[in-house]
Amino acid sequence: MVSTVKQTKNTRILWADYAKCFGIIAVVAGHAINDVAGQGLDIAYNAIYWWHMPLFFMIGGFFLKKINFNIKGWCYLLGHKIKPLLIAYLLNGSILIILSHFFRQQSWDYTFAYFGRLIYGGSTLNNYLSVFWYMTTYMLAIFMTTILLSAIKSIWWQFLIAGGLFMLGIAFQDITFFGHTDFPWNAQISLLAVFWMLLGHYLFKVFPKIKWSYKITYAIVASLFFIGLIYLYTQDKLNFVLWLKSSNIQSGFQALIIPPILCLLVFIICEGLEHLGEFAPLIFIGKHTDTIMFYHRAAFDITTLMVFTNNWYFRIIIGLAAPILLALILQKIKGTPNYMKLQQYLSIHQQQYLKIGMPIVASLMLISLADVVYLYHQTNQIVKHYTMSSTPTIYMHGWASSIRSEQGLVKTATEQQIATEEMIIHVDHHNQLQIQGHLTGQKNNPIILVQFDNNQVGEVRYAQGLYRIVKYLQQKYNITEFNAVGHSMGAYAWVYYGIHWGANPQLPQVNKMALLAGPYNGILNKGHRNQPTSGKLAKLWTDQSHQNQLQEDGRPKIIHDEYQALLKYKNDFPTNTRVLNIYGNLKDGSQSDGLVTIQSVKSLRYLVSNNAKSYQEFVVNGNTGQHSRLHTDNPTVSHELNNYLWHH
Repeated sequence: MVSTVKQTKNTRILWADYAKCFGIIAVVAGHAINDVAGQGLDIAYNAIYWWHMPLFFMIGGFFLKKINFNIKGWCYLLGHKIKPLLIAYLLNGSILIILSHFFRQQSWDYTFAYFGRLIYGGSTLNNYLSVFWYMTTYMLAIFMTTILLSAIKSIWWQFLIAGGLFMLGIAFQDITFFGHTDFPWNAQISLLAVFWMLLGHYLFKVFPKIKWSYKITYAIVASLFFIGLIYLYTQDKLNFVLWLKSSNIQSGFQALIIPPILCLLVFIICEGLEHLGEFAPLIFIGKHTDTIMFYHRAAFDITTLMVFTNNWYFRIIIGLAAPILLALILQKIKGTPNYMKLQQYLSIHQQQYLKIGMPIVASLMLISLADVVYLYHQTNQIVKHYTMSSTPTIYMHGWASSIRSEQGLVKTATEQQIATEEMIIHVDHHNQLQIQGHLTGQKNNPIILVQFDNNQVGEVRYAQGLYRIVKYLQQKYNITEFNAVGHSMGAYAWVYYGIHWGANPQLPQVNKMALLAGPYNGILNKGHRNQPTSGKLAKLWTDQSHQNQLQEDGRPKIIHDEYQALLKYKNDFPTNTRVLNIYGNLKDGSQSDGLVTIQSVKSLRYLVSNNAKSYQEFVVNGNTGQHSRLHTDNPTVSHELNNYLWHH
């Protein structure tokens, strides 16, 4: 992806630039659509992953050279080929870690520990740095392929060894690294990349010599082959995915054969474009794939600020446009006289600055590394006290809210690596599921955040949306159980889901429910602007402080309509589900969290305790028990929630 397409007599090889352009667009599109449910984009997502990363590994092999095993040869390999990539990895990774700290409001402990993850690399990197696994894998593959080309003279033996490494990488999918599920630098994937890189190296030598008529014939056959693969996949007759980062590859033989066939098709299409002439935008994108690769995931976060733009096609546009704009700005800066003077000045005084700066930089790096190792060790010690599984936990927000309320709840868990945020599922205004991310199947306590783009449809519509989400996860990922977390009306929605679908043996079972501030029997009428004043939902906001009481068995004396809707089906609540009811008490005489009375939230016990496998309550007293503060950076709630969901 960051491989340099060399120039011959100042003329770039356009078809290689075009191939890189289409490859990086596929990368951005793949991350943007990520299994959008209910649409053909699910098929497109996997079809993209069949070829787009192998394409970059093959391009990376185009200009590899044999080396002599002497000082000059090692300096070329390590200094000229590996060093720039390593600097780009560390520099851009550090920038994105700091950017993520401020944009996502992460703690400094988490941020410093993430530098440790940057050093370890591979699948431990997520969010802004989720694609950085490619960089380390690419470096390792360049090193190994160069050694293979230089040490083994026979091409047949080179491919035999590369094929053996490929199959070894496939076998390493389910092997841990000293107890860790993640290999450092995703080293096992570099074993696969060596084969693709070696293939690209020799393909580049013979590609110009192949007659154009033969290429056209191949392109037609390969296109039909690609269409056939897609058809078989839609009919569930092809079980092939190539998710390299998560090391999820169903068939080693298919992974060996399919990507090169499709990549060669892309190269031929790109050469056809070259025959038509120069396309400046495609060339520019091809020259700046590194910037797009580094920064497109950060650009996606812009879409979370604006619900009406948070869709897959806008993410593709912003994921390309923002890094391209950055590349244009950097190009302009590099072309200014002041920048050139600075470069010249630094070149003249380079040795002087190295003598002064190197000891300082080395000292700072040692201090930082010690701090990072300490924090990373602390994080690992914390994780040891938690059970790590592949069971997903689905978070649901409340009335007129969004995933931002859920991010406050998951912040501590993700920062301490107790859990991993893997998916965001939007229920759009047309009740269709729009999905970012995917379940990797790793034992990392995956988190799924849910957002209703129309966030004032009420608790019943919320529950119906949750049912569609659970069905999708079952059909797509074969999940058999999950945990549920809900705040306010999202808590009510989960209870409604439980009594209507939770006991259905044909559906995944709800393992644990953690419910915060659920208005099961009324909401206080506070006259808020987002509070409905007419229609069916307005009847929810009719509760009053000190108006209701709970009887000895937990049944409320006054039963509102929303409670009656649950009461009719209380015996249908699933018997294998554990329930934690978290609520707030301001201790200000209102007997409430400011919006939901204690009587309303505690009326849950009568609804579920007879059927639930276990039922427990947890109260947060004082100001931190206020309705909205229960999910906003609340250490007390986070500690209780994390322990309940995942602690041994």
